[in-house]
Amino acid sequence: MKLELRSIIAPGDLNKERLTLRALADLDVGDYLVAQSGYIDDSPTTTFYHTLWFPYKPIPKGDLVVVYTKMGTSSERALDRGKRAHFFYLDLQNPIWDGPDKGALVLYAPTWQSKPVDDLKSS
Repeated sequence: MKLELRSIIAPGDLNKERLTLRALADLDVGDYLVAQSGYIDDSPTTTFYHTLWFPYKPIPKGDLVVVYTKMGTSSERALDRGKRAHFFYLDLQNPIWDGPDKGALVLYAPTWQSKPVDDLKSS
């Protein structure tokens, strides 16, 4: 996995609450999803509460990926030593990272398949 979970900052404060990740190698962040899942006995459950599938965007090794809970517009800014922070938003109206029974997941999904419901209904 080339994208690592780092931290949750300011849990419970909607304006500041964010999940941070770091690129361990050059990657395209569109190959990844982050999700909030249930968490029991130190393991994620199959229940997902909030998910963000990143748009396709090259991210160089060492850059930060920051996912704010609040509403916003994707952007980026320069950091020290030539690195950048890339900001994404869940566009939610309430904080989500302040409960002990939830966890963060990062999923690598470079290939996938999709069909609309009507195409999958059997006759």
